[in-house]
Amino acid sequence: MLEELYRYAVDHELAARPGFKPKRPKAYFHLSAAGKFLDLEVREKDAEAVNAPDAGAAANGTRYCNPLIEKAGIVLCIVNDEKKDKNIPVKHAFFLSFFEEGRTVEPLFGIAADALRNPATLEEMQNALADRNLKSDDLVGFAVDGQYLEKSEHYYEYWNQFRKKMQPVSEKKAERCLITGELSQPMATVPKVSGLMSVGGHTSGDAFLCFDKDAFRSYGLKQSANAVVSEAAMTAVNAALGELIQKAEVLADAKMVHWYSGQVSKQEDLFSVLLGGNLMEGNEDELSEKETEQEALAAAQTLITSIREGKLAGKPDVRYYIMPLSGAGGRMMVRGWYEGSYEELYNNVSLWFADLRLVLPSGRGMTRPPKLKALCLRMLKPGGGSKVWERMDHELSNLGQRVIYAAVQGSPLPDEAAHRVLQRLRADFLADSDKKRRSGDKTLAYQLLKAWLRRKQRKEGGEEIMKEELNRQNRGAAYLCGRLMAVYSVIQEKAMPEVNVGVAERYYAAAMAGPGLVIGKLSQLSQYHLAKLDRGLAVWFEKLLTEIYQSIGEEKIPTVLTMMQQTEFALGYYQQKADIYSKKEEQRGDRDGN
Repeated sequence: MLEELYRYAVDHELAARPGFKPKRPKAYFHLSAAGKFLDLEVREKDAEAVNAPDAGAAANGTRYCNPLIEKAGIVLCIVNDEKKDKNIPVKHAFFLSFFEEGRTVEPLFGIAADALRNPATLEEMQNALADRNLKSDDLVGFAVDGQYLEKSEHYYEYWNQFRKKMQPVSEKKAERCLITGELSQPMATVPKVSGLMSVGGHTSGDAFLCFDKDAFRSYGLKQSANAVVSEAAMTAVNAALGELIQKAEVLADAKMVHWYSGQVSKQEDLFSVLLGGNLMEGNEDELSEKETEQEALAAAQTLITSIREGKLAGKPDVRYYIMPLSGAGGRMMVRGWYEGSYEELYNNVSLWFADLRLVLPSGRGMTRPPKLKALCLRMLKPGGGSKVWERMDHELSNLGQRVIYAAVQGSPLPDEAAHRVLQRLRADFLADSDKKRRSGDKTLAYQLLKAWLRRKQRKEGGEEIMKEELNRQNRGAAYLCGRLMAVYSVIQEKAMPEVNVGVAERYYAAAMAGPGLVIGKLSQLSQYHLAKLDRGLAVWFEKLLTEIYQSIGEEKIPTVLTMMQQTEFALGYYQQKADIYSKKEEQRGDRDGN
């Protein structure tokens, strides 16, 4: 894991100098060559990060801070609460000492130091900060005569020597770095990385490696002796983490960090396709999700062919790495680790889309590949409020990761996923009995049930009889009962279009659990509804019912259904309705104007 992150940083030229870290200053104080305050430049929100000196964990203490770019309260010595901000004067003095001692190697540092020591100039800068509505916690930097101080190259060696003052003296010998294998002096503590605040991370960042608990001190080893890493290697790893975390989407209370071992274009990023991001170049309005899927899979297949034929020099294989991350008490929590060949990912993503593919409710065409987030919404508990994204993080943090694993690895979906979808589906039909609480399109629920069922059948070595659309060869009693439920529902819709609450809303939940207790009642009601239809349409429905009952044959309609049978019932219902609504069936049954 560490080695792959290090390699990513090297390949993408992200490895910053040891003792440096990407920072995003909110503003810059501009000074003249004579040290006069000129202006406060406020940067755009999306401005690029800059590499600047970083004191690491030492900056979180009471004495030290980060030089050049630091919180405005420390830089300008703004003390609003003496009890709360008692360390600010000490940290301000340290910030100033960096400029004072460094004026010989970089004269611009001396100009900044003189400005900070001048009470009138300091007050001007404090007033400018307040006028621009900036806060004491906002990061600020300096520019002298138009030159941004952190961009100077004159102070690198000076900073290397200066920061040794903040590091405890180590008597340990050089050891092999866990990441590079080279002899080096191990870091005592590892700098933190920002970007996980939305998934439980700390505002000051989170550590990828930490050794401050007894459980981490095997064989009496303390701190970095448990996992020796050099400063240069860990700086590169943190740079890779910072970029990958920033680009990662959030799903199930985790940042879905992922990358590849080789050059993979935006179009070929299959994991982003799986999550549902729009990866195509050009006008998004002109590209459907189905086109995105097809183009991405085609691009991936081209890449795989190039690898096989040796057209990609030096890249015999491309591997994928997926590492969901969240924050916990100032530490990064790795929620999973998935890796494999790009070709395996291609095959499994293709299989995932195939398992989810289902006829549209109208019966005309197939569904588009759904986003994983949208699918996860169908697994939320019924009710529970409208803050669905917060609920998804709370309810599905574990289940969501297991669904992702199944999609990436081509393995069966957890039974809990099907159980939750069925529970939600029953609740949605009950909610539909109140026209003010209509649940809307349920297609995503049926897609997820189909994928769960196909993968379960595949694992058990049985025949995968659940197709994308109606399968008249399917003789499963539960599937046929679902078809019956659909026919009875449509008969009432045709006979009594003005009714808001039909047999589906009233009886679906009960029929899914035990059709033997409901189908008879629906058969009786259908006689009344059939009498209201045009004779030609009524005959067509009667023939359809006869066909389904004959398929059931001597098997009795079951009174209790297992979870797998409930899934078959649900899909039989959905596919039969889609088949009836299709153009073919409409021409056959509605040609008389109904």
